[in-house]
Amino acid sequence: ASPSSSSRGSPAAAGSSRSDSGSLLASRVMTSWLGRLMSRRIRFGIAALVLYFCLHFLISRTLSLTFWPSSPSLLRKFDQVIVGMATNKATNKTYLATTVSPLATVSNSSPSTMPTLAPGSIRASGLVSSNLSSCPEDPPGLLGDKFTVLTDSSKAPSWLELEQSLPFVRHGGCQPDDCVAKQRVAIIVPYRNRDAHLRLLLLVLHPMLRRQQLNYRIFAIEQSGTTRFNRAMLFNIGFVEAGKIFQPDCFIFHDVDLLPEHDHNIYRCGSKPRHLSAAIDKFGYKLPYETIFGGACSLTSEQFRAVNGFSNVFFGWGGEDDDFRNRVAWAGFQVSRYPMSIARYKMIKHNRDTKNDPNPQRVNLINKGRKRWKEDGLSSLQYSLVGVQDRHVVYFITVEIPEAEVLRRAHLS
Repeated sequence: ASPSSSSRGSPAAAGSSRSDSGSLLASRVMTSWLGRLMSRRIRFGIAALVLYFCLHFLISRTLSLTFWPSSPSLLRKFDQVIVGMATNKATNKTYLATTVSPLATVSNSSPSTMPTLAPGSIRASGLVSSNLSSCPEDPPGLLGDKFTVLTDSSKAPSWLELEQSLPFVRHGGCQPDDCVAKQRVAIIVPYRNRDAHLRLLLLVLHPMLRRQQLNYRIFAIEQSGTTRFNRAMLFNIGFVEAGKIFQPDCFIFHDVDLLPEHDHNIYRCGSKPRHLSAAIDKFGYKLPYETIFGGACSLTSEQFRAVNGFSNVFFGWGGEDDDFRNRVAWAGFQVSRYPMSIARYKMIKHNRDTKNDPNPQRVNLINKGRKRWKEDGLSSLQYSLVGVQDRHVVYFITVEIPEAEVLRRAHLS
């Protein structure tokens, strides 16, 4: 046999072959074990990462659900669109009354621009230059619903008691001391023979608006005389007259008998008109109907001009809010609301005012509102300014409205 064949068949060669086979097997076992070990580590690492992200998501979600109502910036992200879009856009014309003196008659046959403020008014409105930083988007001192809301008219404070309890209020409002407010806000309240209700409203609003770090003023627009009450027209008048005293960028149109229950309901304006009073106790804190836009709402001055304000022809009770809702839609705006848990209000119980009986023509006026809305409103405002009083806790603006002349100009008489 050849040497090679002899060596393959020898005992030494056989032992060497078994040794090589054992080493190869051990190597394969070690490789397999290391592979399984690495696979377990990788799987464990992946599982740990998944568990971490799941826990992070759950904790973040829990915190957001628990605490997000305290953040107005988040509230704006969650605004609910309520009123449908209109297809036709409003014109960009400015509808404003001209500057008037007390006892002068205001009649607007043509639009004009916002009146220029006198230096004293500028100082009163807080428009002077400041080195302070801007107030935070989310006011830090809010209480949620942890504050008292009185609805019993018999327990309303006197005017003197009200002034003494609100030492921080001057010229119908206040502004932050340590920062510059995000907006200048005018609260417009139509008024007639509701003295106790107004005092209850001021008792709630002033501390709340101060906590919201607003630069604000409250205006009670009083209708004198014997004509039927015209709430909508008083809103228009308030818009004009407040602009002469305190140049606002945001307007809150507010009923005198609605008291806010939650101070996360921020009285500022946004990119859309906002219905503030979505949940009222009288209606079980539910919307009586989906498109309601009455009670309290906020609009920027530009938005209010774009819809030409409220209609002037709704004398007596009812209809003006639905007509205004239609104007907002016709002008191409959507309407936002805060969540119902925040947009909560109590209504002061009362009997209907004299000279405020239901308007029998209100449905007909609503149905024909689209034909009038660009000519009936801020562009056709007519009233007599009786006087303006700075009562420290509120500006009182008293006017007379010539009902017969208003209806005649609207071709309704």
